[in-house]
Amino acid sequence: MDASSRGKGVTWLATTWVLLVALAGQPAVAQVYPVPKLEDMAHWHQLGANDLQDAMFAATMHDWSIAKNVVLFVGDGLGITPSVAGRIYKGQRRDGTAGEEGYLAWERFPNMGLMKTYVLDQQVPDSAATATAYLTGAKANMYTLGVDHTVSQDQCLASLDPAKWRSSVLKWAQDAGKNTGFVTTTRLTHATPAALYAHTANRDWECDANMGSLGHGCRDIAKQLVEDTPGRNINVVLAGGRYVMGATKGVGTKWNCVRGDGRNLTQEWLRAKRAHGHHARYVTNTQDLLDTDYATTDYLMGLFADNHMDFEADRDRGPMGQPSLANMTRSAIKMLSKNIHKGFFLMVEGGRIDHALHETQPRRALEDVVALDDAVAEALSTLDLDNTLVIVTADHSHVMTINGYSQRGNDILGVSDVVADVDQMTYTTLMFTNGHAYNYTWNGVNVTRPDPAKQNTTELGYKPLAAVPVSYETHGGEDVAAYAIGPMSHLLHRVHEQSYLAHVMGFASCIGPYKDNCERPKSHFSRFLPRAKSFRRKIRL
Repeated sequence: MDASSRGKGVTWLATTWVLLVALAGQPAVAQVYPVPKLEDMAHWHQLGANDLQDAMFAATMHDWSIAKNVVLFVGDGLGITPSVAGRIYKGQRRDGTAGEEGYLAWERFPNMGLMKTYVLDQQVPDSAATATAYLTGAKANMYTLGVDHTVSQDQCLASLDPAKWRSSVLKWAQDAGKNTGFVTTTRLTHATPAALYAHTANRDWECDANMGSLGHGCRDIAKQLVEDTPGRNINVVLAGGRYVMGATKGVGTKWNCVRGDGRNLTQEWLRAKRAHGHHARYVTNTQDLLDTDYATTDYLMGLFADNHMDFEADRDRGPMGQPSLANMTRSAIKMLSKNIHKGFFLMVEGGRIDHALHETQPRRALEDVVALDDAVAEALSTLDLDNTLVIVTADHSHVMTINGYSQRGNDILGVSDVVADVDQMTYTTLMFTNGHAYNYTWNGVNVTRPDPAKQNTTELGYKPLAAVPVSYETHGGEDVAAYAIGPMSHLLHRVHEQSYLAHVMGFASCIGPYKDNCERPKSHFSRFLPRAKSFRRKIRL
């Protein structure tokens, strides 16, 4: 049997195993996945030679052309550790391979840099201040959105001053006549998408009922989306969050902001668009989205959940359920691509990676990492990379760690091969430095912990051991990666401030502060551009 046939056989076996597990309604059991058999000296020399050739070519293929389109993917909480775990999980669950040798879609992009995620008043950030940084080009204070350094959390009066507002790359794109949109698996008013259009001193002021006395006199985020610029001019919004828009009759929880003013902002959004002669469509499930006539629709809003959308592992895949992140990405690109002369800006967020990690549930988090990988692959198969800059990044990391020393191909959700020399028990490969599962007991002399070898560590809700007891696992403060392909992607090349990303997107597409300051150097590399296009096509494969 040749290598190709072996690979197909392994994939078939892995797929069959996953299907049997699903049909049985039982969580997967940790196992060891097969390691490639042909990793001899010739294999590694060939891999090295291929990467070296790509690196030498990448050094000469800098594309200084203007990016008509910009697509920004954000994996919320997708730091280096969750990304590596996601890479291994993808290989093991999708391909039946050991996993370590594989790649996520963006890991084959020709350019990358590291982003420093600290914010003005905190070493370890939240998603609001980080989103403000990479979308507006300047760092901000914790919990604030779209405002400058002079506004701190809860300072409503200060946030009302337009002189202190920071416009985002989405606003820059609109000012340049481009179509704009965002896709997220969170509420449409959650921190990351809200930084595109809102100006507020508290990210939690998503609807009027959450404003409290400190927010008196300020406008809630949902209202800013529907009534203010640039929110009301966004062409595509696909997300969760019907509660904050007043579009549900469900019973609210502490995580749902139920409007107190009785307004249904989705219907107001529809009426406003139609009053201006636009064809607007509001959808609430997968079938509605698929039935959309993109050619005749000017504005599209899809809200697929009352609160956040479901984790990928829990998503209803039926026609009345929630669309995948890849489906929403495809729909958004179809809508926005109609602006053939000016182009578009699109942000796509895999927002629930972060939530699963806060709950210290690795399997749910990694399923959402793979869903983001699918969305990026979908975009790459659709976009023209000759005139589209694609960036994949994270806002911050988490405190999950990958422990040693498991054998190659060991289930990333499994236990280590090593037995701890103190308590003579093994431990899971993935653990957290703080979080829920601080299942220690103390008898006055010794501290003991549960034995993971006696637990099913691969089930959806399993929570690995955490060192410090907290009710909600925290973010991590290390740098995050940003991967790029397309025009001007070479501008990501070292350790950067996170706010640099907005400047890359602005300069690449000559918008915002760079609309009149966009002169390109006279590059002697122009003769390589035909080959550069071929190189970018290869990345899609």
